Amino acid sequence: MTDSKHPAAEKLESSQAHAKKALETATSAARDVAETAKQSAREAYGAGREELRAAATDLKDAARSTYADLSKSAKAKYGEISGQAREQYGDLADRAGEAVAEYRDQIEDLADQAEDYVRDNPFRAVGITFAAGLVLGLLLRRR
Repeated sequence: MTDSKHPAAEKLESSQAHAKKALETATSAARDVAETAKQSAREAYGAGREELRAAATDLKDAARSTYADLSKSAKAKYGEISGQAREQYGDLADRAGEAVAEYRDQIEDLADQAEDYVRDNPFRAVGITFAAGLVLGLLLRRR
């Protein structure tokens, strides 16, 4: 054969060169696509992170607001219940004071009656006292 290349060999070499060029172009395009995807992923990650921070801040603010509202409600309810308890305590104290005064008056009346009875019937009072003491002594002795 001569220095000139065979047409089929030339076509094969040309085909290889074109395939190599196509592979380089595809590789370059794939790198560009990968870099673009990488950059888009970074941007999406940053935006997502900022949105999550904003959501966390909103949630924290909502929790604080809810806590403050609940705290105010609890304090108001405590004040209301405390006031009711004080009022009921005052009513009970008044009624107890009235009952004590009434019983004191009754006991004073009974003491006056007993004193009058003893003055009017001294021997009978001594006899009743003696009998009561005897009965009480016998009862306590049995135990």
